[in-house]
Amino acid sequence: MNTNSTARLAPITYATTPPLPHAADEVYSSQPLGALYSPTQTTFRVWAPTADKVILNLYQSPTGGDAKRVLMNKLEDGCWETVIEGDQIGVYYTYSASGEDARFDASRELLDPYAKAVTNHDGRSIVVHDETPVADRPDFPISEAVIYEMHIRDFTIDPDSGIQRRGKYLGLTERDTHLTGRQDIATGLEHLVELGVNVVQLLPLGEFHNQKSEDQYGWGYDVVHHFSPEGWYATERFDARRVSEVKRMIDTLHRLGIRVTLDVVFNHTFEAIDRGRVYSFDGLVPGYYYRLKQDGSYWNGSGVGNEFRTEAPMVRRYILDCLKHWVTEYKIDGFRFDLMGLIDRETVRQIAGELRAIDPNLLIYGEPWAGGSTPIEITWKGTQRGQGWSVFNDHYRDALKGNVFNARETGFAQSGHHIPGVKQGIRGAIDDFSDSPLEAINYVECHDNHTLWDRLKISTIDDARITDADRRAMDKLAAAAVFTSQGVPFIQAGQEFLRTKGGDHNSYDKPDAVNMIRWRDKLEHRDIYEYYQGLIALRRAHPLFRMETAGQVRRAVWFLDDQFGLPIPLGCVAFVVEDVTGSDSWSRALVALNASARLAELHIPKGNWQVFGDGKEVGISPLRLSATLASENRASVAPRSALILGEAR
Repeated sequence: MNTNSTARLAPITYATTPPLPHAADEVYSSQPLGALYSPTQTTFRVWAPTADKVILNLYQSPTGGDAKRVLMNKLEDGCWETVIEGDQIGVYYTYSASGEDARFDASRELLDPYAKAVTNHDGRSIVVHDETPVADRPDFPISEAVIYEMHIRDFTIDPDSGIQRRGKYLGLTERDTHLTGRQDIATGLEHLVELGVNVVQLLPLGEFHNQKSEDQYGWGYDVVHHFSPEGWYATERFDARRVSEVKRMIDTLHRLGIRVTLDVVFNHTFEAIDRGRVYSFDGLVPGYYYRLKQDGSYWNGSGVGNEFRTEAPMVRRYILDCLKHWVTEYKIDGFRFDLMGLIDRETVRQIAGELRAIDPNLLIYGEPWAGGSTPIEITWKGTQRGQGWSVFNDHYRDALKGNVFNARETGFAQSGHHIPGVKQGIRGAIDDFSDSPLEAINYVECHDNHTLWDRLKISTIDDARITDADRRAMDKLAAAAVFTSQGVPFIQAGQEFLRTKGGDHNSYDKPDAVNMIRWRDKLEHRDIYEYYQGLIALRRAHPLFRMETAGQVRRAVWFLDDQFGLPIPLGCVAFVVEDVTGSDSWSRALVALNASARLAELHIPKGNWQVFGDGKEVGISPLRLSATLASENRASVAPRSALILGEAR
């Protein structure tokens, strides 16, 4: 779990004035940290090199009670250590640190940054030893991933879901759930299996800053602690059962062939010593874990108050240790990094290298941008080239539905605009920012900004000619583009049945009434759901839609107007994908995307084409041959729809 000493001291390039240095910068420890449990004794070890005194406070209860205070011993590597004899499983503890730095507060009780479970963001750490088994990871390459982003509470809280443990980790272990009164409408876990996705991305599970006693809603990006699962989703938040319940959830998903990736937040934390919020980091080593300006104030490239100082040796080690803990202890299958742009490039390179050494098929991807000015060189799109991680393709997102920061702007799906951007997205961004299509995460909707359905309504509301039927067609068209493009497809929970948040573009602190998945929408928009289901099945059945290298894409993907020299109507994109690997039952596919409000007549290459998708349905079996396909190398594509053809070998 230790980082390579040469790599950790690699020079950091700063885009602006470097952050304020710290007295602990040259103090490094490679010893295991945290509460190191055995049945006969537990070693408590914490890194606090600038402290003059550290006290371990031991409790028998999660709140209240008198502490047994133990003075810890300082070691040469900046660690403080003490050994408590006997079986300490389930014991609660905190640390208190003091020193010459005025930012220390001896009366403040702090969480252990390496605690495997805590009671609350401002609570107590727990000594944990959990042996709940987790099934091995489903075995498939990254190219086959279909990512489904969800918030645990949103996905399971609907009273009509048929789920008993609503809003909890264990809600995702329940089988055979269905919409109230409708056995034919699967919900929850059964819905995932039925839909066909094979990767679930969970919004942050690390302990975050919310008032659990008041059931305060949160997405989890106001993270306080990274090792401990969040207690809000546990059946009991004052003990360590959250650990076993997360494992049971992952075990269930793995047994069904579904991998689990975690959304992790290492770009900032919710601590802020200048606002009186100190829970661990700034209390144990004041000023070390955050990028500080020369005047001592926080850099704020995250837009939420501070930046985690990922380039600092012990911060980098902390991140790597935490990620490997989730991979080895919980068998997590990968990570989505929030504001990855704020994680220095050397740290991201080490993350990719060390995680890939554990399992080369772990998914590693993130947001290649920041939320404000920062002193480091941002890990932008393009820095991932050949490095072993992927980034969200916001260029393709904006080409398909319009720029997310201009709600009235239309994209290809609404107006046929941005065709060059759509073509780049179809080829997996290899003509844009990627060295491989697997470095591009393709999407039109995620937890941030408007849902696709809300965006389609907002951006077209002033055009009286456009109906909801047109918007439903636009939604299907955008989905067809994502699932037939090279790269890794990604959708948000509920996108497959027109999820709405009532037009709210930033619902991170809104109640369930705004955020929850309404399972009755699946019934009401069943045609949309079945269309997504068919697209996923088609993609998973045909390797030609999920190539692994740029070379394969360049040999395989040809646009009818650019490479074939065939005329294409306005508002249309049409392309052929050849099976250059010899692994598909099709020799080639032809996809035509017609965003215009008119029927599009296309000249297409000669072939024994069959129709597998049109504006109404899509699947792995040929549709009615009367659907849109004409003779003599011509095809008709209905308004605002896709046409998907396949040619068998």
